[in-house]
Order: sequence, then structure tokens, then C-alpha cells
Amino acid sequence: MATLGVVGLGLIGGTLARRLVNSGEPPLVFDLKTEAVDAAAADGAIAASSSRELAEQCDTILVCVQTDDECVAAVSGEDGVLEGARPGTCVAILSTVMPATVLSLAALAADRGVDLVDSPLAGRGMFSVEEGSMTALVGDEGDIVARLEPTLRHFSSRIVRAGGLGSGAALKLAHNVVVYAGFAATVEAVELSHAAGVREGLLEEVATASGALSDLGAMYVQHYKHFRDDPHTAGEDQALRVAAALLEKDLSDAVALAESCGTSLPVASLLSHAGAKVFPVD
Repeated sequence: MATLGVVGLGLIGGTLARRLVNSGEPPLVFDLKTEAVDAAAADGAIAASSSRELAEQCDTILVCVQTDDECVAAVSGEDGVLEGARPGTCVAILSTVMPATVLSLAALAADRGVDLVDSPLAGRGMFSVEEGSMTALVGDEGDIVARLEPTLRHFSSRIVRAGGLGSGAALKLAHNVVVYAGFAATVEAVELSHAAGVREGLLEEVATASGALSDLGAMYVQHYKHFRDDPHTAGEDQALRVAAALLEKDLSDAVALAESCGTSLPVASLLSHAGAKVFPVD
């Protein structure tokens, strides 16, 4: 019987499933896209026909979908995780979602004797999953972190107790404000230096030396210039569309969370429609 399951096999979930296979713990996997399940199974994962079937066989379930609606459907919808999960099962929401979504799902899970926590990941996306260098932001002040740690250590080098339930989700949204605002500023700086005739690469050299450009920002510059200047494959275009949509979702969610907390994020609000600028698609 499998003890570990992954629901959602996009860039993060698919890479994560492969990492688990390579670490000697092949997970049970499910995604609404059968081609994603087939690809994970070809890598050595175990295919499930639904989130419910997966949950019936797993003690720990990682949910890696993209939006709050997808998360709710995967966990509490028809044929969802909670329809199959046994009492004592642990469900970790790795998706970037609103704290309120986590709290709502955790209450439904508790009614079935299932533990559900937020544990979003901070890092360099699929690259950090492949390296095992993610930071896991767990919204738990009890013993669930200890139960999850052996699984999280397969792809995370650092596990942060963010606070109570939902605090990991809040921390991830705040983290993504830093990330996306930095990306947007980098785009403008790159375009300014280019238009002004500055030698190619000099901006990155100076900004790296001053500490203004992070390792993540430097990686982003390389990808941005490639996507701006070179022909795209269909797969790259699709990845860019997803990234642009996630930027707008995450920044809009951060703005909404700030408003609910009695504060405002004017920069994030301005950037919440800048997805196509930061991730240029033909």
C-alpha cells in the first residue's frame, strides 16, 4: 500500500513526484490531465484514477494544484481527497492559496478526523524541487510538522514553522510580493539599460555586485531575455501563460489579504495585472 500521494502534477507537482520516485518513495499520483498522470507513471509513480482513490491508500497527501478553486475541488469536491481519506490521514496544501481557504478545508477535514495544514513552498520553482532546496512554510504549531518532516525533507532543505493554521499561506503570499515586484522592477531596469545603449549584461553585473540582484533575479533575467528575444516553443508559451496567470492571482490575493488585515499594498495592486509584461508571450 502506498503511504504518500501527490494531487496535481503541474510544473511543481510533476517535478516533486519525480523527485520522490528518485528518492526511493514512489508516490501515488493523480491529476485531471491524464497525460500528466501517464508521464508521472512513466517516471515510476503509481497512477490513481481520482483524488478519492489516492486518498484511500495514502497516509500523507500533498496537494499541488494552482488555484483556490482547484484546491477546494481536489480536497472537498466530488471524488476529492476527503471522500477517501481515513481518520489520521495528513493532508498538506503545497499550493499558494488564501489562508481562508486553508481554514475552511481544515475544518471540513477535522470533521472526518483528518489533519490538514498549509505547507506552501518557497524557492526557485521546479529547480529547487529537483535540488531538494525548497523552503517549506508550514502553518502548524503542534505535532503535524514532525509528521510531515520526513516527506518534506525529500525536496526541502529548510522547514519553517510559520505559526498557526493559515500562516504558511499568508507568508507565501507575502514572499511572492517580494518575488514578483522584484521581477517587474528587473524588467523595467533591463529595458531601460537596453534602450539607453548600456552594454549588454552590464546591468546584471553591477546589480549583482551591489547585492540588488538576487540569485533568483539573475536566473529570471536570463529567462526573460530568452523569452523576449528568441522564438518560443508551444510548451514555453504555455508555461509563460501559467506563470503570468499565477502572478496576477497571487498579487490579487495578497492585496485582498492585506485589505482584510486593515492595510494596503499599492505596489502589488499596480502589478496585479502585469503578468504578460513580466512573462512575455508571443
